[in-house]
Amino acid sequence: MAVTLKDIAKKAGVSLTTVSRVLNNDPKLSVSEKTRSAILTIAEEMSYTSKHRSNEEHQSARVGIVEWYPRSAELDDLYYLSTRINVEQSAQAVGLETVTVFADNMQQIPDNLAGIIAIGKYSRQQLEIFHSITRNVVVIDHDELANGFDCVVPDFRGGMKQAAEFLAEKYHSIAMIAGQEKTRDGELVSDVRQSVFAEQLQSLHCYNNKLFVTGDYSEQSGYELMKRLIKTTPRPEAVMVANDAMAVGALRYLHEIHVEVPNEMGMMSFGDTTLTRYTYPPLTAIKVSVDEMATMAVQQVKMRRGSQDFVPTRMVVGTRLVERASTKKD
Repeated sequence: MAVTLKDIAKKAGVSLTTVSRVLNNDPKLSVSEKTRSAILTIAEEMSYTSKHRSNEEHQSARVGIVEWYPRSAELDDLYYLSTRINVEQSAQAVGLETVTVFADNMQQIPDNLAGIIAIGKYSRQQLEIFHSITRNVVVIDHDELANGFDCVVPDFRGGMKQAAEFLAEKYHSIAMIAGQEKTRDGELVSDVRQSVFAEQLQSLHCYNNKLFVTGDYSEQSGYELMKRLIKTTPRPEAVMVANDAMAVGALRYLHEIHVEVPNEMGMMSFGDTTLTRYTYPPLTAIKVSVDEMATMAVQQVKMRRGSQDFVPTRMVVGTRLVERASTKKD
């Protein structure tokens, strides 16, 4: 029967965590040399050391990347596609081997990983599955600090505040096409973009709840929601769209009914993927630096390797407004 950390902990008279941290050479562990020596001696006597070192060498450079979309759906949202590609490139640039798994094949996540970078939104149950594989989990694009996980997120609040102030300087009647998401196992995910934008418009005295509509972040959803908005009275002068895919759909509908952008209606998006620069007209957007988020996540998971006991951290990446031709000039 294979020797486990629990066996070593029992014989050494210490906790399982202490054994794991000693064998992983955790630099933050404060333990006496006598205890450390005893654990290493017992591990060697029980023929655990060679097995552990072999696994550690394999784990040390192998990181799992989990994409919350199935591969087939990822192409519909360039934000997450770009994030995944940037994570893979950043990891490989620092000598890490990557294993990418998509949402419809999460059972294929290997056990022997030094860390997991999870892109997107996950339920508590899904996060616990990651945690059972490795303590070293970093989530990109959703705040999981309260659940005990490292996370890298865009400054949603700052970005939506910029958007509200920018549009309020140019327009009086401002709408929002917002989004609502669920994890792959059906858990509803909160999104601060809609609430923050509403709060900012209220403070600027140009909020109308009838001009806020919500869909599923797809291009078709943006198309259908713009069709609804265009029928409201009075018709909005500008619309903030929660992601680029929905903005493309909304813009497509306006083209179909010959509403000129920005002369008859202004439009702005959140994300600023490649799409926004090649629409007609190019979209004003709040830019999210997915390359920076990817780099920070990789650095974090690399730094945490071998550590079993650490305080989780939230890293926030700033956003900036990129003005293009879809909003009118001052």
